[in-house]
Amino acid sequence: MRPDIFASYVVLSISLGVCAFSQTTATASDPTDKTLSADAVETLVKAGGDVTPPHLTYSPEPEYSKQARKKKYQGTCVLAVIVGSDGQPHDIQVTRSLGMGLDEKAIEAVKKWKFDPARKAGKPVATKITVQVNFRLY
Repeated sequence: MRPDIFASYVVLSISLGVCAFSQTTATASDPTDKTLSADAVETLVKAGGDVTPPHLTYSPEPEYSKQARKKKYQGTCVLAVIVGSDGQPHDIQVTRSLGMGLDEKAIEAVKKWKFDPARKAGKPVATKITVQVNFRLY
């Protein structure tokens, strides 16, 4: 393959694993926790002990923004995500920004992700995780 053609391909990798999880314990009535919205009025639990972390089951890759592709910009966007007891991502917030439209592309993709939710004593529970979305041009 010609190098100039190969360089135009975009390879995106999504990192989500046990080492990428960063859970917190909070409740919807906790005034110090600003990550909860009316859509996520559930008690968040911390994975560990008898709580198993959520498992990613569907993860479409994000698109590369035109601006970032034009400037050959690469990096990792870090998002805080609440995975509800329904396995849906809620309250997605950027904790480490990339800019150039890549943060928005990462959020758009993660909104489409599906999870097998965290479980406590076999029952689905909400938890907060950290997700790294890597943007690389090759």
